[in-house]
Amino acid sequence: MRLRLDVDGEPLGAGAAVGGRVVVEAGGRARSLSVRLAFVERTESFEKVARDAGTLVVAEGDLADGAVVAFSLRLPDDALPNIATQHGRIGWELCARVDRAGPDPTVDRPIELLRSYTAPDRERWPSG
Repeated sequence: MRLRLDVDGEPLGAGAAVGGRVVVEAGGRARSLSVRLAFVERTESFEKVARDAGTLVVAEGDLADGAVVAFSLRLPDDALPNIATQHGRIGWELCARVDRAGPDPTVDRPIELLRSYTAPDRERWPSG
């Protein structure tokens, strides 16, 4: 089984809907297909979901070759931007997962977010 995740409208801002499609490039027997949106810390040897924004079951039953399944999940209003270095990455990503007997096929895809900056509230910070 082989999947691909396509996302519409990147880069996205905090609070935006993350919409797109799971494309089943090679299908097969399945119980369900789900898509998760999460803030993930990732290095070569480590992966941790730091914040889960939601999981949506988008299909149930066997998946046909070439099937295209739409999804939409929402980024939190306070979604932090992504950061990547040569040693790892922390950021928002989608994970499509097929639940089936045996190992569950998955595909991960980073989400590109707008970089933004908000100046500190001057009333909270006393001046020198």
